[in-house]
Amino acid sequence: MTENLNPFAIAQAQLDKAAGILQLNPDMHAFLREPLREFHFSIPVRMDDGHTQTFKAFRVQYNDARGPAKGGIRFHPDETIDTVRALAAWMTWKTAVADVPLGGGKGGVICNPRNLSTGELERLSRGYMRAVARFVGLHQDVPAPDVNTNPQIMAWMLDEYETCLL
Repeated sequence: MTENLNPFAIAQAQLDKAAGILQLNPDMHAFLREPLREFHFSIPVRMDDGHTQTFKAFRVQYNDARGPAKGGIRFHPDETIDTVRALAAWMTWKTAVADVPLGGGKGGVICNPRNLSTGELERLSRGYMRAVARFVGLHQDVPAPDVNTNPQIMAWMLDEYETCLL
């Protein structure tokens, strides 16, 4: 995507067009244009060389009116809050159109996982989960893998989530 295209602005324009066609109530239209809640946080990670690097991360729960938010977690060096917002919005609308009783969510961490050791990646993954653990779960928000996350990363996150519940 080029620098001058904002994915969230595109998602909002798509909603505006659909709302016009459907003659959606203006109050509902306004409500659906913005995320219900979003989290911005910093994750300090002790790197293998001993210094601490701080990573910016996000979780957007766009809408949970139809059920728990659902959506992946992305690790990417070009991640932005607007990309995460747009993907969470699209997940909200996709589950609604498919009549799946879930809402939309998405998460992201600004990082290049290819430049991280296994230990650094584990510490980052566990740090992400510590930051969001009290806001996710079967009845709130169900994270999943997405860009540059895999079963191992999700296993670390699940392990950390279970630790946070104690």
